[in-house]
Amino acid sequence: MLDKTRRNNITPFPGKGADKIAAISGDLQYGIQPGTTPLLAEFVQTLQNTIDNCTGPGIAPAAKAALRGYVCEPALLAAAHKQGDADNYTRHLLYAAPDGSCSVLALVWMPGQITPIHGHTAWGAVGVYEGNPFCENYQVSRSDNGAIGLQSQMKMRLTAGDLATVRPGIDDVHRIGNESQRRAITIHVYGRDLVAEPSSLNIVFGQ
Repeated sequence: MLDKTRRNNITPFPGKGADKIAAISGDLQYGIQPGTTPLLAEFVQTLQNTIDNCTGPGIAPAAKAALRGYVCEPALLAAAHKQGDADNYTRHLLYAAPDGSCSVLALVWMPGQITPIHGHTAWGAVGVYEGNPFCENYQVSRSDNGAIGLQSQMKMRLTAGDLATVRPGIDDVHRIGNESQRRAITIHVYGRDLVAEPSSLNIVFGQ
Protein backbone atom coordinates (compact mmCIF):
# COMPACT_ATOMS: atom_id res chain seq x y z
CA MET A 1 0.00 0.00 0.00
CA LEU A 2 1.31 3.43 -0.92
CA ASP A 3 1.49 6.20 1.65
CA LYS A 4 -0.54 9.38 1.16
CA THR A 5 2.38 11.39 -0.21
CA ARG A 6 3.15 8.88 -2.93
CA ARG A 7 -0.53 8.42 -3.72
CA ASN A 8 -0.73 12.06 -4.74
CA ASN A 9 1.89 11.40 -7.42
CA ILE A 10 0.10 8.46 -9.02
CA THR A 11 -1.04 8.82 -12.60
CA PRO A 12 -4.05 6.47 -12.84
CA PHE A 13 -4.01 4.02 -15.73
CA PRO A 14 -0.85 5.25 -17.48
CA GLY A 15 -0.36 4.48 -21.14
CA LYS A 16 -2.90 3.49 -23.76
CA GLY A 17 -4.16 -0.07 -23.83
CA ALA A 18 -7.09 -1.79 -25.49
CA ASP A 19 -10.54 -0.70 -24.36
CA LYS A 20 -11.32 -4.25 -23.26
CA ILE A 21 -9.91 -7.74 -23.03
CA ALA A 22 -9.98 -9.42 -26.44
CA ALA A 23 -12.64 -12.07 -26.99
CA ILE A 24 -11.54 -15.68 -27.37
CA SER A 25 -11.65 -16.60 -31.04
CA GLY A 26 -13.41 -19.61 -32.54
CA ASP A 27 -16.11 -22.01 -31.37
CA LEU A 28 -15.23 -22.88 -27.79
CA GLN A 29 -15.34 -26.55 -26.86
CA TYR A 30 -13.73 -28.85 -24.31
CA GLY A 31 -10.60 -30.82 -25.07
CA ILE A 32 -7.92 -30.03 -27.62
CA GLN A 33 -9.26 -27.57 -30.15
CA PRO A 34 -9.53 -28.40 -33.87
CA GLY A 35 -6.42 -27.67 -35.90
CA THR A 36 -3.91 -27.90 -33.06
CA THR A 37 -0.63 -29.73 -33.55
CA PRO A 38 0.61 -33.12 -32.29
CA LEU A 39 3.19 -31.32 -30.14
CA LEU A 40 0.44 -29.24 -28.55
CA ALA A 41 -1.42 -32.46 -27.74
CA GLU A 42 1.74 -33.81 -26.09
CA PHE A 43 2.16 -30.63 -24.06
CA VAL A 44 -1.47 -30.71 -22.96
CA GLN A 45 -1.12 -34.29 -21.73
CA THR A 46 1.99 -33.33 -19.75
CA LEU A 47 0.23 -30.27 -18.36
CA GLN A 48 -2.94 -32.13 -17.40
CA ASN A 49 -0.95 -34.85 -15.63
CA THR A 50 0.94 -32.15 -13.75
CA ILE A 51 -2.22 -30.35 -12.67
CA ASP A 52 -3.95 -33.58 -11.67
CA ASN A 53 -1.09 -34.32 -9.27
CA CYS A 54 -0.66 -30.86 -7.80
CA THR A 55 -2.84 -28.68 -5.58
CA GLY A 56 -2.56 -25.45 -3.65
CA PRO A 57 -0.05 -22.65 -4.27
CA GLY A 58 2.38 -24.96 -6.06
CA ILE A 59 0.12 -25.47 -9.05
CA ALA A 60 1.16 -22.35 -11.01
CA PRO A 61 4.92 -23.05 -10.69
CA ALA A 62 4.24 -26.66 -11.69
CA ALA A 63 2.34 -25.51 -14.78
CA LYS A 64 5.19 -23.14 -15.62
CA ALA A 65 7.66 -26.02 -15.35
CA ALA A 66 5.50 -28.11 -17.69
CA LEU A 67 5.43 -25.23 -20.19
CA ARG A 68 9.21 -24.78 -20.11
CA GLY A 69 10.01 -27.70 -22.39
CA TYR A 70 7.53 -26.68 -25.09
CA VAL A 71 7.09 -22.92 -25.24
CA CYS A 72 9.84 -22.21 -27.78
CA GLU A 73 9.21 -25.16 -30.07
CA PRO A 74 8.16 -23.91 -33.54
CA ALA A 75 5.98 -27.00 -34.03
CA LEU A 76 3.86 -26.19 -30.96
CA LEU A 77 1.43 -23.91 -32.81
CA ALA A 78 -0.43 -24.40 -36.07
CA ALA A 79 -0.42 -21.53 -38.57
CA ALA A 80 -4.04 -20.66 -37.72
CA HIS A 81 -3.10 -20.04 -34.08
CA LYS A 82 -0.36 -17.60 -35.07
CA GLN A 83 -2.79 -15.29 -36.85
CA GLY A 84 -3.32 -11.84 -35.40
CA ASP A 85 -5.84 -9.08 -36.00
CA ALA A 86 -5.14 -5.52 -37.04
CA ASP A 87 -7.61 -4.03 -34.55
CA ASN A 88 -6.72 -5.79 -31.29
CA TYR A 89 -4.56 -8.56 -29.93
CA THR A 90 -5.98 -12.06 -30.47
CA ARG A 91 -6.74 -14.88 -28.01
CA HIS A 92 -6.88 -18.39 -29.52
CA LEU A 93 -8.16 -21.20 -27.31
CA LEU A 94 -5.90 -24.25 -27.69
CA TYR A 95 -7.20 -26.54 -24.94
CA ALA A 96 -9.94 -26.58 -22.32
CA ALA A 97 -9.81 -29.33 -19.72
CA PRO A 98 -13.08 -31.31 -19.69
CA ASP A 99 -13.13 -31.09 -15.89
CA GLY A 100 -12.70 -27.31 -15.99
CA SER A 101 -9.32 -27.42 -14.26
CA CYS A 102 -7.43 -25.34 -16.81
CA SER A 103 -7.45 -23.63 -20.20
CA VAL A 104 -4.57 -22.97 -22.59
CA LEU A 105 -4.48 -19.95 -24.92
CA ALA A 106 -2.17 -18.55 -27.57
CA LEU A 107 -2.18 -14.73 -27.63
CA VAL A 108 -0.98 -12.97 -30.77
CA TRP A 109 0.27 -9.39 -30.51
CA MET A 110 0.71 -7.29 -33.62
CA PRO A 111 2.91 -4.16 -33.28
CA GLY A 112 1.41 -1.59 -30.93
CA GLN A 113 -1.21 -3.85 -29.32
CA ILE A 114 -1.55 -3.74 -25.52
CA THR A 115 -4.04 -5.17 -23.03
CA PRO A 116 -5.92 -3.05 -20.54
CA ILE A 117 -4.37 -3.02 -17.08
CA HIS A 118 -5.79 -6.08 -15.35
CA GLY A 119 -5.49 -8.82 -12.77
CA HIS A 120 -6.82 -12.37 -12.86
CA THR A 121 -9.35 -14.46 -10.96
CA ALA A 122 -7.23 -17.63 -11.23
CA TRP A 123 -3.63 -18.82 -11.11
CA GLY A 124 -1.72 -18.78 -14.36
CA ALA A 125 1.53 -19.56 -16.14
CA VAL A 126 2.76 -17.63 -19.17
CA GLY A 127 5.57 -18.21 -21.66
CA VAL A 128 6.87 -16.32 -24.68
CA TYR A 129 6.69 -18.35 -27.88
CA GLU A 130 7.87 -15.70 -30.32
CA GLY A 131 8.99 -12.08 -30.42
CA ASN A 132 9.64 -9.47 -27.74
CA PRO A 133 6.48 -8.51 -25.85
CA PHE A 134 6.63 -6.54 -22.63
CA CYS A 135 4.96 -6.98 -19.26
CA GLU A 136 4.41 -3.97 -17.00
CA ASN A 137 3.51 -4.59 -13.35
CA TYR A 138 1.51 -2.15 -11.21
CA GLN A 139 0.98 -1.51 -7.54
CA VAL A 140 -2.63 -0.83 -6.53
CA SER A 141 -3.52 1.74 -3.90
CA ARG A 142 -6.76 3.08 -2.45
CA SER A 143 -7.22 6.71 -1.43
CA ASP A 144 -9.10 7.73 1.70
CA ASN A 145 -12.29 8.10 -0.34
CA GLY A 146 -11.93 4.62 -1.87
CA ALA A 147 -10.62 5.68 -5.28
CA ILE A 148 -8.16 3.24 -6.83
CA GLY A 149 -4.81 4.39 -8.17
CA LEU A 150 -2.13 2.48 -10.04
CA GLN A 151 1.59 3.04 -10.09
CA SER A 152 3.91 1.33 -12.53
CA GLN A 153 6.49 -0.71 -10.63
CA MET A 154 8.46 -2.52 -13.33
CA LYS A 155 8.39 -2.89 -17.10
CA MET A 156 10.14 -5.96 -18.48
CA ARG A 157 11.09 -6.62 -22.09
CA LEU A 158 10.64 -10.34 -22.74
CA THR A 159 12.22 -12.77 -25.18
CA ALA A 160 11.29 -16.21 -26.48
CA GLY A 161 11.49 -18.79 -23.72
CA ASP A 162 10.81 -16.39 -20.85
CA LEU A 163 8.30 -17.76 -18.32
CA ALA A 164 6.27 -16.33 -15.45
CA THR A 165 3.44 -17.22 -13.10
CA VAL A 166 0.28 -15.24 -12.30
CA ARG A 167 -1.42 -14.98 -8.91
CA PRO A 168 -5.17 -14.44 -8.58
CA GLY A 169 -6.45 -11.14 -7.23
CA ILE A 170 -5.31 -7.52 -7.43
CA ASP A 171 -1.87 -8.08 -5.92
CA ASP A 172 -0.61 -9.11 -9.38
CA VAL A 173 -1.89 -6.36 -11.66
CA HIS A 174 -0.21 -5.90 -15.03
CA ARG A 175 -0.56 -5.27 -18.72
CA ILE A 176 1.10 -7.05 -21.63
CA GLY A 177 1.79 -5.62 -25.04
CA ASN A 178 4.03 -5.40 -28.06
CA GLU A 179 6.03 -2.24 -28.70
CA SER A 180 8.30 -3.92 -31.24
CA GLN A 181 7.93 -3.79 -35.01
CA ARG A 182 7.14 -7.48 -35.46
CA ARG A 183 4.59 -9.99 -34.22
CA ALA A 184 4.83 -11.49 -30.74
CA ILE A 185 3.09 -14.64 -29.46
CA THR A 186 2.63 -15.80 -25.88
CA ILE A 187 1.23 -19.06 -24.44
CA HIS A 188 -1.02 -18.78 -21.37
CA VAL A 189 -2.25 -21.50 -18.99
CA TYR A 190 -4.97 -20.53 -16.50
CA GLY A 191 -6.79 -22.43 -13.78
CA ARG A 192 -10.18 -21.42 -15.15
CA ASP A 193 -12.88 -23.00 -17.32
CA LEU A 194 -12.99 -20.59 -20.26
CA VAL A 195 -15.58 -22.60 -22.17
CA ALA A 196 -18.24 -22.32 -19.48
CA GLU A 197 -17.15 -18.82 -18.40
CA PRO A 198 -15.13 -17.16 -21.18
CA SER A 199 -15.33 -13.72 -19.54
CA SER A 200 -14.56 -14.80 -15.99
CA LEU A 201 -10.77 -14.61 -16.01
CA ASN A 202 -9.89 -10.93 -15.94
CA ILE A 203 -10.25 -8.10 -13.43
CA VAL A 204 -10.00 -5.03 -15.67
CA PHE A 205 -9.13 -1.53 -14.47
CA GLY A 206 -10.84 1.15 -16.58
CA GLN A 207 -8.97 3.42 -18.94
